Order: sequence, then structure tokens, then C-alpha cells
Amino acid sequence: MKTAVVVFAREPSAGQVKTRLAAAIGEVAASRVYGVLLERTLAVVAGAGVDLVVSFAEAPSPAWTGDCAHRWEVQRGHDLGERMLDAFGRRFAEGFDRVVIVGSDCPLLEMRHLTGAADALRDTPVILGPATDGGYWLVAQRRPGVDLFTGIPWSSPDTLAATRQRLEGLGVAWLEIDALDDIDIEGDLRTALADPLLEPNLRRRLLSALEE
Repeated sequence: MKTAVVVFAREPSAGQVKTRLAAAIGEVAASRVYGVLLERTLAVVAGAGVDLVVSFAEAPSPAWTGDCAHRWEVQRGHDLGERMLDAFGRRFAEGFDRVVIVGSDCPLLEMRHLTGAADALRDTPVILGPATDGGYWLVAQRRPGVDLFTGIPWSSPDTLAATRQRLEGLGVAWLEIDALDDIDIEGDLRTALADPLLEPNLRRRLLSALEE
């Protein structure tokens, strides 16, 4: 079964990413922190032995894409749900049997999460990776996929709960894997830096991004 992982991302430009984090640490520092997280996410996915697509919320600059070694595209849709549904549709149309979408700001993401989600799709049509803020950091589906995103409140503490209700209403089974944190605000970043499970090299790079 062919598997694709789509990383939802933005170009790490000051003032364009992590605005809530930037309110506390500044736009430049926030963009550096996000750049570190994005680079690590892409490295983790690339190491998982799957097809990787970087899906940008807006078209990145030619200078940045010139250094991007991965296939990339621009998202289509009016909200996050439409954009994710479109990303699934594109991959299924390309012949992929299993598609995993992840964010680009989850510091504890590991290859085992990606391969585990893909493997679980053999028995369950939808996989969710809950985030501790009430959303989710991963969503995966197998062909042909379903529209599990209509009517979902995005960037809300109720995002995951509403998605569960949507799946129940559709009669679609799902499995939830590890709950992880992503980084949206300064508190998230401080929590990640203090977490003993954080890779030492990633901790050093994040601290360096704050101090530069």
C-alpha cells in the first residue's frame, strides 16, 4: 500500500508565522523557533520512508523553495478543513492508499508516530493524533477517505470533540494515538523545553533560536 505524508506548513518568515508566540518573544525569534520545528518535522518524515509533500498555506518565496529539497504544493480551500480534505483528495487521486497529514510544530513527533498511524490504517479508516489543547496534530485516512471536516470549529478547544461527533454521525470508525503538544504560545514552548523527552539537540537548537 502506497503511503504519503503531507506536512502542513508555512514559510518561516518573521511576522507570518506563530503570531501568538511572537506576541511574547518577538516576530523574529518566533520565526526562528518555527523554522527549527519545521526543519525537524521534515527530517523526521523524510526518515520514515514515505512519500513526503510539503503543503504551504500560502505560496512560499522562490528564495525559500530553492532550498527546499522536497516536493511541495500550495493548499486550496477557505478553511483548514477544506484544505485538509483537498490534500487527501489530491493524494488519493495520485494513487496513494494511505495518507497522513501532520502539522509542522510538534516537537515530540517521532517516526514511530507516522509509521504507526500508517500501519493502523490497515484495520481502521481514520486515525487521529490528539493535541492537548483540544485539537489534533495528526489526521490520517485510507482510500477512499471521508469528509470528516465539515462543520468543525477550527483553532478551538472543541475541535477534536467535534471531529469525534462528526465521525460518529458518519458511522466511521477511528483510532486515536499518542496525545502530543504543539507550540502555539510561549507557555507551550517553555513546557517543551522542560520536557525530559525532548531531543537534546532539538532543545539546544530551540534555545539558540531564542537567544540569537
